[in-house]
Amino acid sequence: MVRVYTRRKTAAHHKANAAVAESVDKPIELPIIDFADLQGDENTRRSAAAELDQGFQTYGFVYLANHSIPQEMVDEAFYWAGRFFELPLDIKMLGARRANRPSLKFNRGYVPEKTEYDTREFMPSERTRGLELSPPERKETFEMGNPFLGEGGPNYWATHHALPGFKEFQYRWWKMCIALQQKLLRVLGEVFGLRDEKLFCKQEAHNDSHMTIAHYPNMPITPLKSRQQRWFNPHTNMGGLSLMFQNEISGLEVHNDNVFKPVRPILGTILLSVGEMLERQTNGRWKCALQQVALPDSHTLERDFKPNSDVVDRFSIEYHGMPDPQIHIHALPDCPDGKWMPNLGDSPCPHDSPTSYELQDKRVKEERYGPGVFKPRGVSDCDGYYVAPDGWVQV
Repeated sequence: MVRVYTRRKTAAHHKANAAVAESVDKPIELPIIDFADLQGDENTRRSAAAELDQGFQTYGFVYLANHSIPQEMVDEAFYWAGRFFELPLDIKMLGARRANRPSLKFNRGYVPEKTEYDTREFMPSERTRGLELSPPERKETFEMGNPFLGEGGPNYWATHHALPGFKEFQYRWWKMCIALQQKLLRVLGEVFGLRDEKLFCKQEAHNDSHMTIAHYPNMPITPLKSRQQRWFNPHTNMGGLSLMFQNEISGLEVHNDNVFKPVRPILGTILLSVGEMLERQTNGRWKCALQQVALPDSHTLERDFKPNSDVVDRFSIEYHGMPDPQIHIHALPDCPDGKWMPNLGDSPCPHDSPTSYELQDKRVKEERYGPGVFKPRGVSDCDGYYVAPDGWVQV
């Protein structure tokens, strides 16, 4: 067992006011973890584990290099993402997420721009105080659950006939992501020093995870520079460990030292990030960081774009590992004394130890309807309809 942690007295990373946080141009210096080192001999594993642990404590993010997903597979995933989002809106809407079914089971399908409440409206106030000043977002997504789970909600493949090969690739892509996720969960158990090093694996035995393919459409540089517009406002990931794939266009920023810092894409790496559930399970030891998608860093702009021109489309793919629905999310028994975060704060559910399903379901409903709001904006009472930017569309 490799125990690598050091004591942290407070959870100061939750005290920052992200509303007034500026973006700086200097990229964040995230650790680059070689996956082979995490599986090497005792000394090599210990060194890599310590670096990963420190990265999650400090940033909530690390790069993972030399992982098990070939770059050709990643390139193909972005190829299919581009093909999907270039389809006409009416075709994409055939597979739209069911607007009148705001539950976790139906959190699948195509989501057009401007159909969700911004995350700032329901996140814990200490993280997002003042974010009501944030501008509207610009993104569209395709949401998927594990296609191999019969008991999960349906994936909406209605656009399959318009894009032959898309569905078949996603099945292969899911297999690759699931396999890597399970290997990483085993490593995390060792890094954290769990007596049962396979506990994280056991808690995700069903691989009931979620995947988001996101398209951030081309838009003028000027409003991005002035912060009149962001592609994706400050938010956190909900679940456990997330695998994040970026294309060559930067824009992702992570909140650290009271500012947002750009995360440059590094070819051949995956970003690993800590979600809210994993932060809670580690009693705040590992940081669930605020992130946003804003202006590409100056290096990218100077290399690829003219002043006052448009930024071209950006794509990202995120695999969000989730503990199985029945797992209660609380600080694990192996958290030494629970002193990194003495006060975890009020649970977002009525009881002290909410399940993974309850936390996810609440988040989905608040994203769809807003906090405490039961009537969605622009959603028909008639089942099977969705509101598009230019009118009602039957799905």
